[in-house]
Amino acid sequence: MIKAAAFVGIVGLGSAGGVGTAYPPAQAWASAPTQMVTSTAPTVDLPAPDQLQSALLRADDLGPAFTQKPTTGPSPSQPEDAANETRFAGCQPLAGLLNGTGDDGRSKNPRAVAIFTSRDGRVAVYEALTAEPPAVLDDDYAQTKQALESCGSISLVSAGQTIKFSLTPIRFGGPDSSAVRMDATHQGVLVNGYIAIERLGESVALAYAFFQVGGGSSQLASHFYQRAADKARTTLDL
Repeated sequence: MIKAAAFVGIVGLGSAGGVGTAYPPAQAWASAPTQMVTSTAPTVDLPAPDQLQSALLRADDLGPAFTQKPTTGPSPSQPEDAANETRFAGCQPLAGLLNGTGDDGRSKNPRAVAIFTSRDGRVAVYEALTAEPPAVLDDDYAQTKQALESCGSISLVSAGQTIKFSLTPIRFGGPDSSAVRMDATHQGVLVNGYIAIERLGESVALAYAFFQVGGGSSQLASHFYQRAADKARTTLDL
Protein backbone atom coordinates (compact mmCIF):
# COMPACT_ATOMS: atom_id res chain seq x y z
CA MET A 1 0.00 0.00 0.00
CA ILE A 2 0.95 3.63 0.27
CA LYS A 3 2.67 4.99 3.34
CA ALA A 4 1.52 8.10 5.18
CA ALA A 5 4.63 9.97 4.07
CA ALA A 6 3.34 9.75 0.52
CA PHE A 7 0.62 12.27 1.41
CA VAL A 8 2.78 14.85 3.17
CA GLY A 9 2.53 17.45 0.40
CA ILE A 10 -1.20 18.06 0.78
CA VAL A 11 -0.80 19.52 4.27
CA GLY A 12 1.14 22.40 2.70
CA LEU A 13 -1.90 23.70 0.86
CA GLY A 14 -2.65 27.35 1.15
CA SER A 15 -6.04 29.00 1.48
CA ALA A 16 -8.64 28.98 -1.29
CA GLY A 17 -7.07 32.10 -2.70
CA GLY A 18 -3.62 30.59 -3.04
CA VAL A 19 -3.07 26.87 -3.30
CA GLY A 20 0.46 25.73 -2.59
CA THR A 21 2.15 22.42 -3.37
CA ALA A 22 -0.47 19.81 -4.20
CA TYR A 23 1.78 16.79 -4.41
CA PRO A 24 4.21 15.02 -2.12
CA PRO A 25 7.97 15.41 -2.57
CA ALA A 26 9.67 12.64 -4.53
CA GLN A 27 11.52 11.32 -1.50
CA ALA A 28 8.24 10.83 0.36
CA TRP A 29 6.75 8.83 -2.51
CA ALA A 30 9.96 6.82 -2.79
CA SER A 31 9.72 5.77 0.85
CA ALA A 32 6.26 4.27 0.35
CA PRO A 33 5.96 0.49 0.20
CA THR A 34 4.96 -0.60 -3.30
CA GLN A 35 3.24 -3.81 -2.27
CA MET A 36 0.15 -4.26 -0.18
CA VAL A 37 1.81 -5.84 2.83
CA THR A 38 5.30 -7.13 3.50
CA SER A 39 5.62 -10.90 3.35
CA THR A 40 8.22 -13.57 2.90
CA ALA A 41 7.62 -16.51 0.60
CA PRO A 42 9.39 -19.37 -1.18
CA THR A 43 10.99 -18.54 -4.49
CA VAL A 44 8.68 -19.11 -7.47
CA ASP A 45 8.57 -17.88 -11.06
CA LEU A 46 7.28 -14.30 -10.90
CA PRO A 47 7.50 -11.36 -13.30
CA ALA A 48 10.88 -9.68 -12.96
CA PRO A 49 11.12 -6.09 -11.68
CA ASP A 50 11.95 -4.82 -15.18
CA GLN A 51 8.86 -6.55 -16.55
CA LEU A 52 6.72 -4.88 -13.90
CA GLN A 53 8.38 -1.55 -14.66
CA SER A 54 7.55 -1.86 -18.35
CA ALA A 55 3.91 -2.50 -17.43
CA LEU A 56 3.55 0.75 -15.48
CA LEU A 57 2.09 3.93 -16.89
CA ARG A 58 4.42 6.49 -18.46
CA ALA A 59 3.96 10.22 -18.68
CA ASP A 60 2.95 9.81 -22.33
CA ASP A 61 0.03 7.65 -21.21
CA LEU A 62 -1.33 10.49 -19.07
CA GLY A 63 -0.82 13.36 -21.50
CA PRO A 64 1.35 16.47 -21.88
CA ALA A 65 0.10 18.02 -18.63
CA PHE A 66 1.96 15.38 -16.57
CA THR A 67 5.57 14.66 -15.76
CA GLN A 68 7.08 11.58 -14.17
CA LYS A 69 8.94 12.01 -10.90
CA PRO A 70 12.00 10.08 -9.73
CA THR A 71 11.38 7.30 -7.25
CA THR A 72 14.77 7.48 -5.56
CA GLY A 73 15.76 9.81 -2.78
CA PRO A 74 17.11 9.98 0.77
CA SER A 75 16.91 6.79 2.75
CA PRO A 76 13.46 6.35 4.29
CA SER A 77 15.15 4.76 7.30
CA GLN A 78 16.40 8.14 8.47
CA PRO A 79 14.54 9.11 11.67
CA GLU A 80 11.90 11.81 11.43
CA ASP A 81 11.52 14.59 13.94
CA ALA A 82 8.54 13.62 16.10
CA ALA A 83 6.91 17.03 15.67
CA ASN A 84 7.05 16.69 11.88
CA GLU A 85 6.15 13.01 11.62
CA THR A 86 3.54 12.28 8.97
CA ARG A 87 1.04 9.59 9.90
CA PHE A 88 -2.55 8.49 9.59
CA ALA A 89 -4.70 8.27 12.68
CA GLY A 90 -8.25 7.50 13.76
CA CYS A 91 -9.01 4.17 12.12
CA GLN A 92 -7.31 0.83 12.42
CA PRO A 93 -6.29 -1.33 10.61
CA LEU A 94 -6.15 1.06 7.63
CA ALA A 95 -4.09 3.63 9.52
CA GLY A 96 -1.60 0.96 10.54
CA LEU A 97 -1.32 -0.29 6.98
CA LEU A 98 -0.77 3.20 5.55
CA ASN A 99 1.70 4.01 8.31
CA GLY A 100 3.72 0.93 7.44
CA THR A 101 3.22 -0.75 10.82
CA GLY A 102 5.00 -4.10 10.78
CA ASP A 103 6.74 -3.37 7.48
CA ASP A 104 10.30 -4.50 8.14
CA GLY A 105 11.39 -4.57 4.52
CA ARG A 106 11.97 -8.34 4.45
CA SER A 107 10.11 -8.97 1.22
CA LYS A 108 12.21 -9.95 -1.77
CA ASN A 109 9.28 -10.13 -4.15
CA PRO A 110 9.45 -8.05 -7.37
CA ARG A 111 7.91 -4.58 -7.34
CA ALA A 112 7.87 -1.41 -9.43
CA VAL A 113 6.46 2.06 -8.87
CA ALA A 114 5.70 5.17 -10.92
CA ILE A 115 4.83 8.68 -9.69
CA PHE A 116 3.41 11.55 -11.73
CA THR A 117 2.42 15.13 -11.03
CA SER A 118 0.61 17.66 -13.15
CA ARG A 119 2.60 20.67 -14.26
CA ASP A 120 0.29 23.00 -12.34
CA GLY A 121 0.94 21.03 -9.14
CA ARG A 122 -2.72 20.23 -8.48
CA VAL A 123 -2.78 16.50 -9.28
CA ALA A 124 -0.62 13.58 -8.17
CA VAL A 125 -0.81 10.00 -9.44
CA TYR A 126 0.86 6.95 -7.88
CA GLU A 127 0.95 3.45 -9.36
CA ALA A 128 2.68 0.32 -8.06
CA LEU A 129 2.79 -3.28 -9.25
CA THR A 130 3.83 -6.11 -6.94
CA ALA A 131 4.35 -9.78 -7.75
CA GLU A 132 3.92 -12.46 -5.09
CA PRO A 133 3.36 -16.22 -5.05
CA PRO A 134 -0.38 -16.88 -5.41
CA ALA A 135 -0.91 -18.21 -1.89
CA VAL A 136 0.87 -15.20 -0.37
CA LEU A 137 -1.07 -12.80 -2.56
CA ASP A 138 -4.31 -14.47 -1.47
CA ASP A 139 -3.62 -13.49 2.14
CA ASP A 140 -2.07 -10.11 1.45
CA TYR A 141 -4.83 -8.97 -0.88
CA ALA A 142 -7.55 -10.10 1.55
CA GLN A 143 -5.91 -8.23 4.44
CA THR A 144 -5.42 -5.07 2.42
CA LYS A 145 -8.96 -5.13 1.02
CA GLN A 146 -10.40 -5.56 4.51
CA ALA A 147 -8.33 -2.65 5.81
CA LEU A 148 -9.31 -0.41 2.92
CA GLU A 149 -13.01 -1.10 3.48
CA SER A 150 -12.94 -0.84 7.27
CA CYS A 151 -13.14 2.94 7.77
CA GLY A 152 -15.63 5.73 7.32
CA SER A 153 -13.02 8.40 7.98
CA ILE A 154 -9.32 8.77 8.61
CA SER A 155 -7.06 11.68 9.56
CA LEU A 156 -3.69 12.69 8.15
CA VAL A 157 -1.44 14.33 10.73
CA SER A 158 1.71 16.19 9.68
CA ALA A 159 3.73 19.16 10.92
CA GLY A 160 1.16 20.01 13.56
CA GLN A 161 -1.74 20.02 11.11
CA THR A 162 -4.56 17.50 10.77
CA ILE A 163 -6.73 16.82 7.74
CA LYS A 164 -9.74 14.57 8.36
CA PHE A 165 -10.91 12.69 5.28
CA SER A 166 -14.32 11.11 4.90
CA LEU A 167 -14.06 7.78 3.09
CA THR A 168 -16.65 6.48 0.65
CA PRO A 169 -16.48 3.14 -1.23
CA ILE A 170 -16.17 3.58 -4.98
CA ARG A 171 -15.78 1.11 -7.86
CA PHE A 172 -12.89 1.58 -10.28
CA GLY A 173 -12.01 -1.98 -11.28
CA GLY A 174 -13.63 -5.40 -11.52
CA PRO A 175 -14.73 -7.87 -8.82
CA ASP A 176 -11.11 -8.42 -7.69
CA SER A 177 -10.70 -4.76 -6.78
CA SER A 178 -11.47 -2.36 -3.95
CA ALA A 179 -11.32 1.43 -3.81
CA VAL A 180 -12.24 4.35 -1.57
CA ARG A 181 -12.83 8.01 -2.26
CA MET A 182 -11.27 10.49 0.19
CA ASP A 183 -12.72 13.98 0.70
CA ALA A 184 -11.58 16.80 2.97
CA THR A 185 -11.35 20.57 3.14
CA HIS A 186 -8.09 22.12 4.30
CA GLN A 187 -7.93 25.88 4.91
CA GLY A 188 -10.93 26.33 2.65
CA VAL A 189 -9.50 24.21 -0.17
CA LEU A 190 -11.12 20.97 -1.34
CA VAL A 191 -8.74 17.99 -1.25
CA ASN A 192 -9.98 14.88 -3.03
CA GLY A 193 -8.28 11.53 -3.43
CA TYR A 194 -8.68 7.85 -4.24
CA ILE A 195 -6.89 4.70 -3.13
CA ALA A 196 -7.48 1.52 -5.10
CA ILE A 197 -6.12 -2.01 -5.26
CA GLU A 198 -6.79 -4.78 -7.72
CA ARG A 199 -5.60 -8.32 -8.19
CA LEU A 200 -4.74 -8.52 -11.87
CA GLY A 201 -3.78 -12.19 -11.99
CA GLU A 202 -2.64 -15.10 -9.87
CA SER A 203 0.55 -13.35 -8.78
CA VAL A 204 0.29 -9.62 -9.61
CA ALA A 205 -1.49 -6.84 -7.75
CA LEU A 206 -1.96 -3.17 -8.59
CA ALA A 207 -1.96 -0.37 -6.01
CA TYR A 208 -3.08 3.08 -7.18
CA ALA A 209 -3.57 6.51 -5.66
CA PHE A 210 -4.81 9.77 -7.16
CA PHE A 211 -4.99 13.14 -5.41
CA GLN A 212 -6.23 16.49 -6.60
CA VAL A 213 -6.64 19.92 -5.09
CA GLY A 214 -9.56 22.20 -5.80
CA GLY A 215 -11.74 19.59 -7.53
CA GLY A 216 -13.92 16.64 -6.64
CA SER A 217 -14.66 14.81 -9.89
CA SER A 218 -13.64 11.14 -10.06
CA GLN A 219 -13.57 11.11 -13.87
CA LEU A 220 -9.83 11.63 -14.37
CA ALA A 221 -8.92 9.35 -11.48
CA SER A 222 -11.03 6.55 -12.90
CA HIS A 223 -9.71 7.12 -16.43
CA PHE A 224 -6.07 6.85 -15.35
CA TYR A 225 -6.83 3.81 -13.21
CA GLN A 226 -8.36 1.95 -16.14
CA ARG A 227 -5.36 2.83 -18.27
CA ALA A 228 -3.04 1.50 -15.58
CA ALA A 229 -4.92 -1.77 -15.15
CA ASP A 230 -5.35 -2.33 -18.89
CA LYS A 231 -1.68 -1.64 -19.65
CA ALA A 232 -0.50 -3.99 -16.89
CA ARG A 233 -2.76 -6.81 -18.06
CA THR A 234 -1.71 -6.39 -21.71
CA THR A 235 2.01 -6.03 -21.04
CA LEU A 236 2.19 -8.90 -18.56
CA ASP A 237 -0.31 -11.07 -20.49
CA LEU A 238 -2.58 -11.48 -17.49
